[in-house]
Amino acid sequence: MMAGDQGRDGSPARGQWQRAISKVAASNAVPDPMDTVGDRFARVIKERTFLDSVNNEGAFLAAFGQRSLHNRLSSKNLKVDSGRDLETELEDLGSADGGAPSSSGAPGDDNSSETKAERVSRFVKVQRSMKGEGFAVSSAYSRNFEYDPNLEFKFSQFARTLFYELHPPGANWFTVIATEMLVFGHTFKEAKFCAAARGMLPPGFLIRLVPGTKGLFERYCKFFGAMEGMPFFFHLFFYFFGFWMYFPIFAVALNADVREYIEPLELLPMIILQLGRVLCLACKYALLPESYVNDRYGKIYRQMKIADMQRTLVGGGWNKSKEDAHFDMLKMELENACIQADVDLNSTEINVGSAQAAAAIRYRSHGIGEQPEKSRAKSSEVVSGKELLAALTDVHMGAPMPPHMEPGIMVFSIIFSLTAPIMRAWCGRPMFGATHLSKAASAFLMMYSWFIFANNMTFSASGAWHYKRHYNAILALNNMVRYPGERVVNFVPELPPAVKGKISPDQEPAELQQLRRAVAMDRELAVVVDLKDPASCLCWSLVRRSLRHVGSSWGRRMNAYSIIFLMMSFSSAGVLLLLYYGAEQINHRLATSGSFYVLSICISFLVCTTAIEAAAINEMVPRLRSWLKRETVAIAAQMAYLDDPKVRTDASRKEEEQLHSAHKLIESVEQYILVEEEQSDPVEVFFKVNATPAAVTFVVSSLLSMLLIAMQRGFTMMDSEGWSYNGPQGQFVRDPNAGVT
Repeated sequence: MMAGDQGRDGSPARGQWQRAISKVAASNAVPDPMDTVGDRFARVIKERTFLDSVNNEGAFLAAFGQRSLHNRLSSKNLKVDSGRDLETELEDLGSADGGAPSSSGAPGDDNSSETKAERVSRFVKVQRSMKGEGFAVSSAYSRNFEYDPNLEFKFSQFARTLFYELHPPGANWFTVIATEMLVFGHTFKEAKFCAAARGMLPPGFLIRLVPGTKGLFERYCKFFGAMEGMPFFFHLFFYFFGFWMYFPIFAVALNADVREYIEPLELLPMIILQLGRVLCLACKYALLPESYVNDRYGKIYRQMKIADMQRTLVGGGWNKSKEDAHFDMLKMELENACIQADVDLNSTEINVGSAQAAAAIRYRSHGIGEQPEKSRAKSSEVVSGKELLAALTDVHMGAPMPPHMEPGIMVFSIIFSLTAPIMRAWCGRPMFGATHLSKAASAFLMMYSWFIFANNMTFSASGAWHYKRHYNAILALNNMVRYPGERVVNFVPELPPAVKGKISPDQEPAELQQLRRAVAMDRELAVVVDLKDPASCLCWSLVRRSLRHVGSSWGRRMNAYSIIFLMMSFSSAGVLLLLYYGAEQINHRLATSGSFYVLSICISFLVCTTAIEAAAINEMVPRLRSWLKRETVAIAAQMAYLDDPKVRTDASRKEEEQLHSAHKLIESVEQYILVEEEQSDPVEVFFKVNATPAAVTFVVSSLLSMLLIAMQRGFTMMDSEGWSYNGPQGQFVRDPNAGVT
């Protein structure tokens, strides 16, 4: 038989022959190992067949998800090359499922009969990575953009982003073009797309300020590759805010009249914040997927839309993951988490204790991981592991920032920007100087201080909020395995607003209305998982493993941000110490010290909050392990009772065997949680520091100590050494008569 021969089903004939031999050999009893060579061959074949069958069982496919992916995708995998168009490929896949994204409705298409969730469920795909190795997650709504589970820190993108962002607006566009073309070998077309994706255009776009130049401006933007849908205000905003930073720097450096009101040290808080922002942007590009920044096929080197860029922003994407522009993001994060955790939750099942709990989870999963009708008919209390993970992701990981957070950031930003002018007025000097140039410099400094402070605080607060969402999601999953469980009301979809274009509560499906009534009648309805059920125990552990990886790429970015803001906290506190302990050599004003006090306190507070929220996740692990240990103790006690000869029957013997299996499984789950979540892969902050109470205590105590020492030194100098801020322009000076009697 030739190797190229084909069987009736189109498979290689040699493969059919091997399967036939294996089947025959496995059906025969295997003789003693000392028998003939043929017998040993038959035994090897049988063992191999047994291993293959075990590896294809549901539990193994669930626990080793990439095995399952290889099996499902091997026959229909897409060929990958640097120039492939995911839009076309995904539309082809969509056509096989009953329609392409373009025909099924794009985001915001009200003519589609499908909901957004239904379209997401169909058009978010797991397939081969654009790199040609491993798997990645793609969406028909994020063209040529994939989630890469094997995300690496790209030092090249970090360095070049740092270089670009340190240049002033206008000049940074030319820097990007020259660097990308001369150093990295890109064409002018690719380089201009890269600059536009970074929010950079040459100063010529300001022609739009001239009335009647709208058409000329549109042609200008098209030529320079500006992102589609980018409003003129966006370019104007970043251009002028950059200008506002450099104007006071040059004014202070070049004009003595300006220095009379704004000392050079007063610019230092703004410069520290600007460096923090630049470092955060550099880390962002270093941690974006290859499909976005790769020099060979990256999306950043092609024409983009504003929505494509926004989904890479912490504030515009991850913190607002349910907005219409990127409503598929949570599904992509979910699928990416499953690949990272190496699990396949599609065929896993978990009993959640009641039909109402199962119904609430199904509604909150939005059709993701939905079981076939035949499987659902077997038990109304059972959902798939994918449905449970999707529900937890939607409820907790998709939660927007609390409504008080953004206004709070704005308030503190205004306080910081006004600190220096108020301190100048406190010392009896004009808030914004006396000359026109000093007034302009002071005003621009104040406005940019507000912008850059708010920008940095958003980055830092997003880190704390990311860990808080993760904590809430894992806590909800933990509550399911202990009394009284996780309340069902937390999974019931929110009532939609009765406004035009939205459905009212009485127009909801009858099943959902019934669920709301049931929950209203019994607010104590809970999701409860009995770990003595092997299928539920395995599913719960796999959901937990996957849930820890939801938003992992954002988590790595937040971890990088945490070390940046930690350095900023120590730097600002260190400057305060230097101002007081080096007062004889370094002359400073009240406006400078006041700005540093506000900056140090605010950044230190957010850094400590981030560390505390991250540590809270790790602190849950010992408590969960104690709950699992208590479960195994109860099972062991029951087995000991059933082992008593006085009560031992055939029925009790069977029950004992079931309890023994459950006991071993729960013990294995508890040991795996110990190894993975406490030893090998705990939540980290400040790059490689385990988020533990000890780390939090060190950070909090160090920052507080530096701030308190600086404050104590300042008060001591003013109280007993004759120092005060009564010098010219509010300078910190010493009374020469102090201490003279």
